[in-house]
Amino acid sequence: MNEWMSLLWAEIKKEHRHSFHSSLVYFSLLIWPVVMFVTAYYSFAPFRMGADSPLARFVAPGQLPLFLLTGYLGYIFFWCLVQSAWQMSFERQAGTMEMIFISPVNRLAFVYGRSLSALVEGVWLFFCFTLLAMAFVGGFHVSGWWAVPLAFLILLVSAVVWGGFLSVLFLFSRDAGFLYTVLDEPMLIFSGVRLPPLAFPFWAKLISLCFPLTYALHMVRALLMEGAELGDLWQELGLLAGVLVLLVTASVFLLKRAERHMKRTGSMVLY
Repeated sequence: MNEWMSLLWAEIKKEHRHSFHSSLVYFSLLIWPVVMFVTAYYSFAPFRMGADSPLARFVAPGQLPLFLLTGYLGYIFFWCLVQSAWQMSFERQAGTMEMIFISPVNRLAFVYGRSLSALVEGVWLFFCFTLLAMAFVGGFHVSGWWAVPLAFLILLVSAVVWGGFLSVLFLFSRDAGFLYTVLDEPMLIFSGVRLPPLAFPFWAKLISLCFPLTYALHMVRALLMEGAELGDLWQELGLLAGVLVLLVTASVFLLKRAERHMKRTGSMVLY
């Protein structure tokens, strides 16, 4: 266990030094999500948002700013990990991956260490911005002090598991750019970041079920906007846990299969 944690921490430090080497990087990580939120909010401004609007069936008019804040908070969590996983292809081209695979390191520690680094570095400023904004916008309603830490933990665990799965996919993919396009924009559209999945047609609801962000946002909004108690979320927590266990299992399977393929053929391209 100590060795696993040491490898995890080593990968976090490596990614920090490689990707977050300037104060301007941290500044951009705050400004860019703020611009995204403002753009999304004012895209609703020209439309009728009263109690008789179609959206009011799913989101109360006074809760729209908080709905978008929580949506983009969750999206930034997951987007940072899609970006980090995408960069795996460049490290493979530079020869870094080969050095890792010939060394006696735990592969999962490497994958999840990379995910955790990109997540913590990428969202802490926006998380602070969201907490400040929640204090000044309507619709914020929690049943206890534990609701905000629990919402953060749900997003943290979900995003790290998703990032580990994507890192394995991008590591052994021939065309990482294609996977980035397929996995990033649909996640923004179908996961309920800007619109509740209940408002989608049936086929779009099926797509939304493929992303763990959909389940995570549903629970985060229940905790922060509806004042849900922990006992009210057992079914949703069980569903999310099942999805995350499936992703971890798929990550381990693909990682072992791809490593066997690499040893047999000498190529890191599995698909």
